[in-house]
Amino acid sequence: MTGVRERIEERAATVAVIGVGYVGLPLACHFTKAGFRVVGFDIDEDRMKSLQRGDSYIDDIDDKRLERALDNDFVPTSDPEKLSEADVFIVAVPTGIQEGEPDMEAIRQASQTIAEHAPDREILYVCSSTVFPGAADEIVRPALQAGGRRPGEDTLVAVVPERINPGGRYEFEDIPLIVGADSDLERTAAQKLFNAVTVGTAPVTSTKAAEMAKTLENTYRMVNIALVNELARHAEEVDVDIWEVINAAGTKPFGFQEFYPGPGVGGHCIPVDPQFLTWLGRREGDPLRLVEQANVINETMPAHVVDQVETGLGARGVPIDDASIVVLGLTYKPNVSDIRNSPAMAICENLCAKNATLTAIDPYVDSTTLANDQIEPENEIDRDLIADADITLLLVDHDVFEYDALEDAPFVFDAQNALPTETAMPVLRLGDGESLSNAHSRPASSATSSTTFQS
Repeated sequence: MTGVRERIEERAATVAVIGVGYVGLPLACHFTKAGFRVVGFDIDEDRMKSLQRGDSYIDDIDDKRLERALDNDFVPTSDPEKLSEADVFIVAVPTGIQEGEPDMEAIRQASQTIAEHAPDREILYVCSSTVFPGAADEIVRPALQAGGRRPGEDTLVAVVPERINPGGRYEFEDIPLIVGADSDLERTAAQKLFNAVTVGTAPVTSTKAAEMAKTLENTYRMVNIALVNELARHAEEVDVDIWEVINAAGTKPFGFQEFYPGPGVGGHCIPVDPQFLTWLGRREGDPLRLVEQANVINETMPAHVVDQVETGLGARGVPIDDASIVVLGLTYKPNVSDIRNSPAMAICENLCAKNATLTAIDPYVDSTTLANDQIEPENEIDRDLIADADITLLLVDHDVFEYDALEDAPFVFDAQNALPTETAMPVLRLGDGESLSNAHSRPASSATSSTTFQS
């Protein structure tokens, strides 16, 4: 029997993807495209039946792409016995934070399942889920050992963190992937595997280094977003337009990267992954205070947006509990259907708690729960609906939104700097002290705006 590296190189290896969600399904499709047989294992039987029918539930994988994968020997299943056919196991299960600590239970269970059902030959185990630095040492290897495997011997272990960017402009195959392993043998095997589906790999000398690199990527983004969010709130106080300030600073050709404020951070990465580091820092007696404070700043942004909306409505003589509000966008970022940790949802919950009347518009969300009620957002912006509302709250800048329909809006709060330079309606912008100063003092009868905007 040849080793797992040789089977990978010859495309004779069967790849098992454990967890067939927004990371696992794209991985499965790319490996089938590269010529591997792929078993997609997930404990959600309904989802596996959906894939078997050719119905995708992931935005970035349409039904045609799924059908091609099925035709090329992709096998979705909830039967763990199918894992006995695999040579490579890629774990792409969800992780998170529960009561301030990393929730790695899905990693532990996946590792146990692999140990129980993997064939009695050399295999490659890859963790692509985002985990805290040290998780491979503390969770993965012990779980494999408990199941009778020998990590580093009959089970090569590597960490290759996912870099999926749902709705983004970078294609999967154009994004290099970090490959971390504790030996050359394990690292080389993982590189051979992922070099088959990506533009290249960046090797590091340990699984822990790869784990920390992934958490650094998202912590870097989170901290810089917190910086501009804090400066945006300061700009509101001193009557400065933070968008103009950032654009001006961005003309420096070195030493500066533009980050922009918003109503908060959402999704499954930026609000979560930095907390792996802060938890680890406190466990080791070395708190990461900058990261902790940045997380607090971002968590307060939804409440800040609500405060600004309430102040703006009050300046027009409209109490928040009597306000009719149209909300544009519920997802955590543009052009996706994912509402996990969405600041837009947090803002809507806050407004509902203040007894405001909300109408949501989001073509990517079929239905969701808001204030314990099931709602079905509208698909497109309706002029009459906008004209009748007391305020339109622009929270997510979906490409499909047509903002001409906002011309008759009595009042708009733009949390994304999405509106064009000149508008016919009064507009407040997050982080624009000039527009907020004007709008908060505007009498209720006013129907024009002198505010200017950056496109």
